[in-house]
Amino acid sequence: MRKRRAAPSFLIPLGGACRERGRSGGALSRLIFAVAHMTPWPRRSLEPRSATSGSESARLTGEATPPIGRLGLFLRRQDEHAYVHDLWPDIAARLRLLGLLGGLVCLLGSIVDWTQLHDSAPFFWLLAVRLAVLALGLYLWRVARPGAVARPAQLRTALILFELGAIVALRLVNLGYGEFSPYQGLTGLLIVASAYAFVPMLSPVNFWLLPLGTASLFIQAYGWHHASWRDLSALLVIALYVHILGWMTAAHNARSGRLLWLERQRLEKEMRERRTAESNLRHLFEVCPVPLVLSQQDNGSVLRFNRAAQALLDPERRHTEPGSAYASNFYADSRTRSAVTDALKARGEAGPVDVRMLTSSGNHIHVMLAASSLRYDNKAAVLTSLVEITDRKQREQALTRMTQTDALTGLYNRRGFFERANALLQSARDQAPSLLLIDADHFKRVNDTHGHAVGDTVLVQLANRMNAALREGDVIGRIGGEEFAVFLPATSLENAYELADRIRLSVSRHALRIQGLRVPMTLSIGVTVLQPGESTLEAALGRADTAMYQAKQNGRNRVELAAASVL
Repeated sequence: MRKRRAAPSFLIPLGGACRERGRSGGALSRLIFAVAHMTPWPRRSLEPRSATSGSESARLTGEATPPIGRLGLFLRRQDEHAYVHDLWPDIAARLRLLGLLGGLVCLLGSIVDWTQLHDSAPFFWLLAVRLAVLALGLYLWRVARPGAVARPAQLRTALILFELGAIVALRLVNLGYGEFSPYQGLTGLLIVASAYAFVPMLSPVNFWLLPLGTASLFIQAYGWHHASWRDLSALLVIALYVHILGWMTAAHNARSGRLLWLERQRLEKEMRERRTAESNLRHLFEVCPVPLVLSQQDNGSVLRFNRAAQALLDPERRHTEPGSAYASNFYADSRTRSAVTDALKARGEAGPVDVRMLTSSGNHIHVMLAASSLRYDNKAAVLTSLVEITDRKQREQALTRMTQTDALTGLYNRRGFFERANALLQSARDQAPSLLLIDADHFKRVNDTHGHAVGDTVLVQLANRMNAALREGDVIGRIGGEEFAVFLPATSLENAYELADRIRLSVSRHALRIQGLRVPMTLSIGVTVLQPGESTLEAALGRADTAMYQAKQNGRNRVELAAASVL
């Protein structure tokens, strides 16, 4: 069974006093206790929690939170001014309504005055008082009118003057009627309850004016009109209840409104800081000298280029709108793109890796690419940085060509030939490759007879004729003074022999023409095929060299097979 909550201690003696008043007092007592048990009273009934308010607001808004007092108002005047100024449209609208309707209702009370006083002198001076209250209400309306400059101090003063005018008017009405009735007291308490619920509390004076007005009612009723204590006791209990509950409600509303305002201020500050940070990040992204590309991870749609990336990948600015380009469009090699995509899925990052890319204008460039997965607009995205290395790659390739190329003939030199041939040998799968070793017959005689300049030209023309007889994919290099080697991928011994003989005939059948001289030349060629299990060219080169010297011993201008090779 749910335990019934006890009523606040300050209501218990009031309820007991009412029970002693008889039947009407008992009904009022039951009403008070029923409302007390239904009302969510705080554990510390009337003590405003200034320390708690400060800690609560500090929790909401940070260390520099303006302190809030026991009445729910800011302790510092500048904070209260800022609150009223910021919420001016709402506060001013309520006070405009209060000033206009309150003044008109007060003036309409003259109708009741006429029914009671007719055209007597009290009626006219009460009419003057009501007109004065209407004037104060219109002044409040004017201060709080739409479009007026927000003046919290002037608004606070106008509200206090209107409340004071209303209190004075009520007391003068009671004085003008010459007697006191419970009806007048209930009317005043109804106005007080409405004020607690509707009027924005802008200063401590607003809190104290309402109990002051009620106290003046009882002083006037008891001291001036000599009302009986019996008539005033029940009204006093109701007045206490209205003021306690109204005071707590007004303080709670004031505190809640200011805490909500502080929370909104904090959120707005965070939003401003976030927008500033995002703006700074966007600016840094745009002006970063490193090309950056932001794309969706699922389909590769490009969301943003920064300026450097736009100039690098899209110099003609064909893809300025988000989603108008895809990252895959800029990869020159689909295998490289797949490798980068797989690395991103597996590790969330890829690179740095050397990648050949294709610009929107069709030009090939080399870049050093690094990519990382991230979240952008709550979606999986990829941020890719690019550093162009096209010039460096061209220099590297030029240097590589210099170190691997024979300067005289333009063929591979010894180092270049073996690097290229061994690389092809490692990738050989099905048919074994073959090797040719070629030597120019009697080349020393050419040098001695015609000079080294003619000898160099002979080597160049021999290289051209041999290169013309080869197939695409065959590798030829000058590995000695007048010695050449040819690597034939996936070539049988029979086909290698036929190709070697074709090379021999291309030279022997037509003498070379050099500076008006006719220089006949022949070639001695050794042929071998690489054996299973041979992963380098050394052994095969030895066999081909033996076969070549066998061709020389057999009269030159011949093709000989290595001894271990069989057609």
